[in-house]
Amino acid sequence: MATHGPSGTPAHPYLDWAIATNFAHLRPGDWLPLLVEFDLQQMPRTRFIALTWLDARLKNDVWIPELFKQLPAQLNFCVLFIRKSKADDVVRNASWRGTILRAEMGPPGDLVELAQLPIASIEAEDADCEWMLRLVVAVIDEGISFAHPRFRKTSNQTRVEFVWRQDAGIEITAAQIDAAVAAAKAAGENEDKVYRAIGGLDMSVEGYKPLARRHSHGTHVLDLASGYDMSPSLTRPLIIGVDMPEDAVGDPAGSTLIVHAAMGLLYVWLRAMSMRRPNETLLVVVNISYGTHEGPHDGSSVFERFMDAVIALSRSRHTPIRVVLAAGNFRQSRAHARFDLPAGATQVLAWRLQPCGLTPSFMEIWFQAGTNVTVTLTSPSGAKLVHSPTSIPNPGVDPSGFSISYVAPGTALSCFLLTTPPTAEDPWATIPHMVVPSGIWEVKLTNGSGASVPVDAWIKRGDTLGGRRARGRQSYFDDRAYVRHELYGQPKEFDIPPAGSYSYVQRQGTLSGIATGSSTYVIGAYRRGSKPTDQMPAAYSSEGPASPIPGRTMKAPNWLAPSEDAFSCPGALGAGTRSGARVAMNGTSAAAPQLTRFFAETWTGTVSGPVPPLLFPVSTRVPSADRPLVAGDGLVPLKPPYGRVWKDRP
Repeated sequence: MATHGPSGTPAHPYLDWAIATNFAHLRPGDWLPLLVEFDLQQMPRTRFIALTWLDARLKNDVWIPELFKQLPAQLNFCVLFIRKSKADDVVRNASWRGTILRAEMGPPGDLVELAQLPIASIEAEDADCEWMLRLVVAVIDEGISFAHPRFRKTSNQTRVEFVWRQDAGIEITAAQIDAAVAAAKAAGENEDKVYRAIGGLDMSVEGYKPLARRHSHGTHVLDLASGYDMSPSLTRPLIIGVDMPEDAVGDPAGSTLIVHAAMGLLYVWLRAMSMRRPNETLLVVVNISYGTHEGPHDGSSVFERFMDAVIALSRSRHTPIRVVLAAGNFRQSRAHARFDLPAGATQVLAWRLQPCGLTPSFMEIWFQAGTNVTVTLTSPSGAKLVHSPTSIPNPGVDPSGFSISYVAPGTALSCFLLTTPPTAEDPWATIPHMVVPSGIWEVKLTNGSGASVPVDAWIKRGDTLGGRRARGRQSYFDDRAYVRHELYGQPKEFDIPPAGSYSYVQRQGTLSGIATGSSTYVIGAYRRGSKPTDQMPAAYSSEGPASPIPGRTMKAPNWLAPSEDAFSCPGALGAGTRSGARVAMNGTSAAAPQLTRFFAETWTGTVSGPVPPLLFPVSTRVPSADRPLVAGDGLVPLKPPYGRVWKDRP
């Protein structure tokens, strides 16, 4: 999140927090993965990959996956694994601090190499390429039922070319899937035998197992994106799956899915290039139905810039990629605050930490770089911590365990990262940790600048996903002026306040923190009705900006897709984990893959049957001020590129 800034400014505040807490809140594992952006002007990529910049004493404590060693010289992004026991020594070393601009941390784990991945040189280009009609749909998710009949062309042939199980570090090929399915049929068994043989369904191992459940997120998303009835006579998109580990997507602690999603996107691209025939352009649509609260929300986060870079490179190497993202389900979560802070003024935010929370809580406060803003964090017990852009040491840590870091990302914005320990002792923790009181924590911001400072704050996602052992409880802004319900009891969906009232807690600006890049497509959700005027954005579907910070490039969702049929019929139907099962899942996770399918079918010109009613103008019942925020391009239906595919050549 940060770059070479003032002395003591962390380049990776979440990693610094993890080191300071002795990794007490993270899952076990000997290595920490980081998505890093390095200074290409100071360090050519070849030297960076060879680790010639790193102190010789630390080279055995840093490892680069093979996936990232073949990237073009102009790409200054990489995934590094650093040994957890040496993390403090590595990040404090002068060679590290002089080379790494920013870093995003993933969950700890063991070193696992992707087996037998033939990576050809991606610098080579064909002189002339034909614009072919083959297309790959890729899903980066969790719990993908790759043996499901919805992803097969015939009973003997799968459309799933490759699956990367990141937790085990193994790649499953189409030949392995077909052989395992044939063996299960011969033995008179179902898909369980396939997943036990090659898919990791081992009930003797502790942990959450999505394929053991009736419904899994990844299977549902892939079915909406590219599920079809078996038909040997029809050409359907090929499939690549990336199955992210549970620690990356299901753990609400300080680690995130960013690193594994970045590795997954790169894997999809390289795998697609290995599948490309001579003189062929192979089209790729990638779906990522996950989102985050935190981040600058201006397209400048490490992962957003990485996605934009990979998309741009793919277009010049005959494997053009479109990346489809979910807008997020955070509109009613009270996780976003925005306000103007006049010169010399003070603003107090009420941050409510819930009781019995077994994971830490995080808040990011973003404001214009170069301004003199001081933040004071006060716990319900009265413990107080004061921090400013010039505070030393940075981060500042209170004896009771909460902390504040000042982060200078080297862009137009700066950030304060506020962290607190859990509000209850985790009975499953292997390392003792501090506990803080639940209740209202006061966050006071004081503007010492000579001009007004616009401020945005986001609270990091902390709730536990469905089906898991309950650990995290979402903290939120608790402002008395915030109106949660209409007079008749329904949830209030937009921010238009009653006369004379206004809250700093905003539904606007809740768009996913990884969905504000310049090259991705962002999809929100709407509630389908009998008339176009009834088609309302789902109450949870995150809104776009209306941010007071100048120069923001954050965009609203591009379009909306249906995720609800009615109040009484929530969810979009999709495949369960076993043959014949159908389940309903709502959220923008169910909306995004519908656009992935739409892109796949219209991009290749292989639409079969009528196009589903996906992209409607926003209902006139939506307040006019919010219409461009719930679907920025959705005021007019999307015009699909029907006809021959070269008309939509990127």
